Amino acid sequence: MFDLLPFKRRGEVPNVFAEMDGLVKRMWYGFPFHNLQEDLDIGWSPRLDVSETDGALEIKADLPGMEKKDITVTLEDDLLTIKGERKEEKEEKGKQYHTIERSSGSFYRALRLPVEIDSEKIEAEFNNGVLTVTLPKAKESKKKAAQIAIK
Repeated sequence: MFDLLPFKRRGEVPNVFAEMDGLVKRMWYGFPFHNLQEDLDIGWSPRLDVSETDGALEIKADLPGMEKKDITVTLEDDLLTIKGERKEEKEEKGKQYHTIERSSGSFYRALRLPVEIDSEKIEAEFNNGVLTVTLPKAKESKKKAAQIAIK
């Protein structure tokens, strides 16, 4: 009888409960007052856009509700690192929360850059919750570490 079931290895029973749990989580995805973070185990990590022109790479990171003093951007060799911490807001007494989905705590994003960067000309700007890092491409090959100031 077991010869008719599609197992990866002989004797292995499929985990039907895990598959059903995944289906139910996908069904509730996006439903009002549903905590997606609990289902998908998403950690706090900013979303990034990475673009490239002939002369530079540009990285934009969404960091709503943060201040530039809480963000650190570094470049070491070909590894760009964006670190920071979003402070947790204190819950107010007398309020009844239906859901709390906004993440707080530390985050860390690291990108391996595909081209040599001129570390002397890197610019970072933080405006309206968006961090924009412009990384001009190097004319000649050289590697070193640099701390990047955020304007």
